[in-house]
Order: sequence, then C-alpha cells, then structure tokens
Amino acid sequence: MVVFSDLDRSIIYSKRFLGEDKSELEIEIYKNENISYISKKTVELIKQIKEKIEFIPTTTRTIEQFKRIEFSKYDIDFKYAITSNGGNILVDGEIDREYKSFINQKLKNSLHIDEVIKLLEEYKNIKGIKKIRKADNLFFYIVVDNTLFDFKYIESFINKIKDLNWETYINGTKIYFLPQELKKSTAIKYICDKFGYKDTFGIGDSIMDKDMLDFCRSSYLLRHGDLVNSLSKENKYIISRECGFRGSEEVLKYIISYK
Repeated sequence: MVVFSDLDRSIIYSKRFLGEDKSELEIEIYKNENISYISKKTVELIKQIKEKIEFIPTTTRTIEQFKRIEFSKYDIDFKYAITSNGGNILVDGEIDREYKSFINQKLKNSLHIDEVIKLLEEYKNIKGIKKIRKADNLFFYIVVDNTLFDFKYIESFINKIKDLNWETYINGTKIYFLPQELKKSTAIKYICDKFGYKDTFGIGDSIMDKDMLDFCRSSYLLRHGDLVNSLSKENKYIISRECGFRGSEEVLKYIISYK
C-alpha cells in the first residue's frame, strides 16, 4: 500500500489560510519568515502511517519549494517525493534520472514551454497580471490581482495553447499553464508500475489534484478545497467533514483505520 498526498492545504497550511491561528508547528521559512504550518497531530499520524506503508508527498511545488518544507525538523523523512506536478520524482532528495527521461519524452507531445511563454508576451500587460513565473522549466503560472484581473482577457490565449496540448488551471490568485502530460497521475502510475503498488490512497484538495484522486483506489478530499465545488453528485471521493488541520487529521485517521 502507498499514500500519495498533496501538501499545501492538504497537509500543511499557509499563514494566509490560517489567519490569526498560528498555534501549530512551523514547517516552512521563506525570507526569514514563517509561512507554513503543520499540526502536531498530523505529524504524529504521518509517522504512524509511515511505520506500515509508503507515504509519498505529491505536489505542484518546484523542487526548491518542496525542499523548503522542514519535515525532517519533526523526524519525518520521505524516501520518495513527486514534485513539479509530476515533472520530477525525487529519491532520497535526488532527481530520478530514469523518470526524467520518461517524462521528457512524454512532454514532446506539447509545444516547448519557451514557445508557449512567447505566445503570452502580447498579454503580459493586461491589467491585474502581477507576475509570470516559470517552474523547473516544465510549466509556468501567472499571479493575478483578482480585484483587477478579468479572465476573459486571456481566453483567446487559453484556447490557442489548448490546441498545442497545454492545459490551464485556476487556483486562487494563480493561473497555471501545463503540458497535457504533466500530471501528478503520470508520476504516480510510473511509481505504481515500477514497484507493483495496487492499494493506493490519495489525499488532495484542489482541481489540480483531480487526476491523482481519480487514479488512486481510495481518495480523500479536503472539504475546504475548490474541487468540492465542481464535483458531480456521483463521485468516488471520501470528503472530510472538517476543514483545515482537523480535516487533514481526519483523512489520515481514515487511512490508518483502513483494513
């Protein structure tokens, strides 16, 4: 058995999400500031799970962003991690070169990232676009001010790149642009095929976790995530009753109790 878990808003939470509640454990420092937290109970539950089965962080974060998270501070280390939305698999913190060759071959079905970014040039001065960020040379995203930005201004760009095998995901103030094959499930399937995993658990909260949750045999969805709002009545997900830290703890307890 193996657990594939998203991180942000699934296991760890930013100070923006938490508001005034900073009572839990600090787990990420950026520019000398604490920016992410994890609950004490979540740490305990992950340790319990890891005693019996593999726990693999599965995140859209870049390698550098993932390595900022100080799990080792609480005596948690992961043999494997999936970063860059499935663009990299880390083994003991190092890039799996075999997988890298595998995913690079798949990404040839989409226009190269540099060419897609060139297509964005004519849109970059649209009101409300604050930043354009490239991630591990695999995908990119824009950060927008939702009080100023109007999505309709980039609809023609989105339609254009869809024909070039690129997908678009909206996540709060960020709009992500990714090659079609750059999915968490691509890396998950690779790991499952390599090690023969059949019983798979998925934990996530957002629309960018959907392909992962659809692939896994047992999938747990945090109630506070945006994916909840787009689900059909018939879906296989187990949705947490609680939100935030308590929701994370709830789904981890489900996995521990699984028979």
